[in-house]
Amino acid sequence: MKSIFDKVKLGDLSLNSRIMRTGLWESQQNDSYSIYDRYDKIASSGVGLISSELFSIYPKDKFVEHSSKIHNPNFMKMARKISEICHDYDVPILGQVESIKYNWGIDLDIPVNDLTIEDIRKIQSDIISSAQMLKYAGFDGIQLFIGNNFYLSKMINPYYNQREDNYGGNVFNRLRLILELIKVMKDNLDLHISCKVNTFDERKDGFDAKESIEACKLIEK
Repeated sequence: MKSIFDKVKLGDLSLNSRIMRTGLWESQQNDSYSIYDRYDKIASSGVGLISSELFSIYPKDKFVEHSSKIHNPNFMKMARKISEICHDYDVPILGQVESIKYNWGIDLDIPVNDLTIEDIRKIQSDIISSAQMLKYAGFDGIQLFIGNNFYLSKMINPYYNQREDNYGGNVFNRLRLILELIKVMKDNLDLHISCKVNTFDERKDGFDAKESIEACKLIEK
């Protein structure tokens, strides 16, 4: 019988077990030593893969006080130390990247239906830039947060997305921003890409399990 402590492959990553740890909020962002100590304990626990707490790509995001900020002057120092700790235990680490709102100028919460093509390219470039920073810090990959009502999840959810252009309509079109983003990163960055996707969101006429399976197959492809 297979064991959760089997050594396995996940894409190009070699894992020491089937256990994947994922985070959400960073409650100790002003205490770097506590952060390093926590990652040391997690990496030494037998876990096979670690996904970090949320790294916020915008400085004025909704829950930025509960997440590490990628553009903080101390971020790269902290990120490099975290990756070194994980690699000391031969554990790969992914940086969880997302935002809850799209920040542009003085408007800090632009609905997905109001995004221009230039806005879409800005979001994609902001995430790609964040991925480049994580690669430089020694991370093995990124995790795109496409669930829990975060911004990318709204883009793929028909409850929020009623666009009538190539970024709205069927599942493929609603995923287009993300699929384009993944393709560019796969073609240009040597990073593992993981996506955190909701199974369903419990809203009437929202993202359901059937669409979730279709979306995951498209992302995998």
